[in-house]
Amino acid sequence: MKEMFTKTHFTNRIIWILLLWWVLYEFVDGVLILLMSSLLTMSVSNQPAGLTFVLEYYTPLLASCIFFVILCLIVKKNRFMLDTFRPSREGKSLKMLGAGLLLGFLTNFFCILCALIHGDIKLYLEFSVSQIPLMIFALVSVFFQSASEELWCRCYLYDRINVHYPLWMAIVINGSIFGLMHLGNDGISALALADLIICGISYSLLRWYSGSIWTSFGIHTMWNFTQNFIFGLPNSGLVSEASVFHLDAATGISNWVYSYEFGVEGGVPAVFIDLLLVVVILLLAKRDGQLGELKESRESRGEMPVMEKKETPAVEFPE
Repeated sequence: MKEMFTKTHFTNRIIWILLLWWVLYEFVDGVLILLMSSLLTMSVSNQPAGLTFVLEYYTPLLASCIFFVILCLIVKKNRFMLDTFRPSREGKSLKMLGAGLLLGFLTNFFCILCALIHGDIKLYLEFSVSQIPLMIFALVSVFFQSASEELWCRCYLYDRINVHYPLWMAIVINGSIFGLMHLGNDGISALALADLIICGISYSLLRWYSGSIWTSFGIHTMWNFTQNFIFGLPNSGLVSEASVFHLDAATGISNWVYSYEFGVEGGVPAVFIDLLLVVVILLLAKRDGQLGELKESRESRGEMPVMEKKETPAVEFPE
């Protein structure tokens, strides 16, 4: 284990990868998102609250996705990550996205159903056909927001760490970082933080087992959209200004099932469903004989990025 942390160049060590990620994501990426948010909100002033909310909190994350792609194109060491999210010609990416969207809705709806049955929330329907364009725009914007977090966690951290370190390490570290990214959200609690870490690990395992990060794009997108824009509940502390259903203001109780400020991620059902996803994936992987892959790195599999491959000097034989 000691050799694992010392044998690689310092730019490939975990501490450097995490430090560089922090600088790029928290500062450079954060500034770009803030600038785009300011431009969008200024250019569409005096718009309905629902549209303003989407433009302020979700649409600006498109800047993050663009920055990530540019970063991979400019930095040669990161170009191999383009293959992680480049859509496949066979249509697999679209299928995996669809599977992820379905899974995201089912997992989130399970948690909301638990809160409804337990009596923690009451919802009422208030929707008109005129809201459909806004909902479509919101879904696309939520995709940008979710894809941004997935690219920085399930692509950058996942792939960069896995170059020289075991896959299980890349999964645990990026999943933990994913949870810690939400520490500044309104209503965060120890239970919510634990769930988000487990969620990050489950999405990483989903990416690994499905063979496509588009599955993670889908589940993350539909979890957020279902919670925020279909049922009008807080999404990790963020309350939407537009939704199909609305939360009765006189209801909403914080307990072990639901967090009034944070949403379903602050309850036990969310922890249960994310843990269940982890267990199911590991059982399926065991059935398929794939668990051994979690102990491997790209280096051990002979899948080093092109620029990292060491050329073996030619051996000259005396004549």
